[in-house]
Amino acid sequence: MTIIADLPEEIRSVLAANPEQAEKFWEWVSQVHYAQVVAQAGKAQPLVAIKARFDFAAIESVCAAYRRYAGGRGVDATHSVRQLCYGVVVKAFYNWSYAKTAQEVRSNSLLRWFVGYRLDQETFAPVTLWRFEAWLKESHPRLLFTEVLKQIDEDFPDDAQAAQVGDTFALVSRAREQSRTELLRDASRRLLRALEQVAPQEHQRVLMQMTLDALFGTATDQREWGMNKAERDAREERTALAALHMLECVRQVQTAVPPTQDILYLCLVRWQGIVAKVLQDEFTFAQDDQGIWVKATVRTKHVKGSYVIGSAVDPEATFRQHGDQCDLCYNVSVAATRNFIRETCAATGAKPDSQGVAPLLTAQKQHLGLLPPKLIYDRAAGMPKIFAEVDKASAGATQLVARLVDYNKARLRFGPQDFTLGLDGQLTCPNGQTSGRFYRSPAGDGWTYRFAADQCQGCPLRAPCRSDKVKPDAFRQVFISVYVDQQRQALRYLSTAAFRQDMRLRPAIERIIAALVRYNGARRATGYGLANADYQARMAALAFNLKRWALLSYKRNKPKRTAPEPDTA
Repeated sequence: MTIIADLPEEIRSVLAANPEQAEKFWEWVSQVHYAQVVAQAGKAQPLVAIKARFDFAAIESVCAAYRRYAGGRGVDATHSVRQLCYGVVVKAFYNWSYAKTAQEVRSNSLLRWFVGYRLDQETFAPVTLWRFEAWLKESHPRLLFTEVLKQIDEDFPDDAQAAQVGDTFALVSRAREQSRTELLRDASRRLLRALEQVAPQEHQRVLMQMTLDALFGTATDQREWGMNKAERDAREERTALAALHMLECVRQVQTAVPPTQDILYLCLVRWQGIVAKVLQDEFTFAQDDQGIWVKATVRTKHVKGSYVIGSAVDPEATFRQHGDQCDLCYNVSVAATRNFIRETCAATGAKPDSQGVAPLLTAQKQHLGLLPPKLIYDRAAGMPKIFAEVDKASAGATQLVARLVDYNKARLRFGPQDFTLGLDGQLTCPNGQTSGRFYRSPAGDGWTYRFAADQCQGCPLRAPCRSDKVKPDAFRQVFISVYVDQQRQALRYLSTAAFRQDMRLRPAIERIIAALVRYNGARRATGYGLANADYQARMAALAFNLKRWALLSYKRNKPKRTAPEPDTA
């Protein structure tokens, strides 16, 4: 929306006849109008402070390659990269949709000034901003977050070197959980559609070998919500058997299709893997004497795959069990100081919280060149292996602080912590007996030491060391983990005053995560896939950092009140 239509006809005709004068006129009118708008808003307004402080020159330089929708070669861009970047910032700052952002920039003078449009210029459309952010998400997903954080560090250098606190939260998928029947039917449709695009003739051969009604049902089938458990199980097993037959047919005809790196062929391979995983995770199958699959049974008591697929619409989102709550979501790890978020990292929902600790430090080291002296975490990181991963990722620059479980407290007998491992590789028991006889564990995660039975004869500590059920002539085994040094260092740190002081910083991350999910759009995913979830979490962190910077800068620059001087008259 512009104000050209509000001008008298005489002025519009004069401006139309003199383009150069019209350009100067609108420049002058816009400057006067925006000066009044900014003065009325005041320096305390966050957008006014942000535009006065932050320099987007580096961001514009990186995004200069974006020309598809900002003007072709030799053609002036309708909307500059600077305007689109500021538009993305506004969208994240207020947690608006593309339509809402475009509408507000068009109608709100302060936002129009912030993005960089004159009063007579047409602002971007929602699809224009969507296209630019889609390119930004694919090409430079962390550009805005990193560059803004670097400039924040210039204003608050002490905060950049402070200890950080980490935790995780659920970014709930926008796809709903599907039943086994829905999941198989949806994934099978997508697989057949991918085969049709890659090899239409082979697709027809597969359809001729299939019984479509057995896999996809009929229009007269009863709805699942109206069926009892036995009827649902019977339909699921019938659908699974048909899906397995379809998958084998697709694999047979695929041999005639040469493998390529084309996106359609890769899509075909991907959906084959998804259907196969669902069948393997959820069902067991039986064959007859001729090797034909004749029966499918829903799995009950078994260990399913690592990341069980919950929806064919969003296969990368999996189930996150957090207490009594189970969500189809993404698991987002966050590292932050008391004031600013330093890094976010999204993973599939079923990925353990502990596996996101080291990547937080790796990303900071790679993109910011900084590492915190300490990373304070909850008990999810309290495993010796995680301490070793943090030490490796930071090259010893960052100390992980977490409550490490002392397994000896739950033992009635002596455990590995009661034995002493010497520098020469000898293991000494609490009674002073040593053993150099050890074997590498099959998993490669430690060594098993053995003490001979004669070393335990007459030992005064035999009762707390060996069980009564152990034969007198049996040897005593002790497993020593490869992470024994990290475990013992962490246990020693638990009893120090410094540890108690560090843990007082832990509640800060709860406040930050609450702000992310409640006010910055980090509770529900707006797109599908892990890349979208990672970008969304990072843009929510960008909005939080900008709001926090504006508040801290205002408090720091706000003039302090002074008491009036006493009247000496």
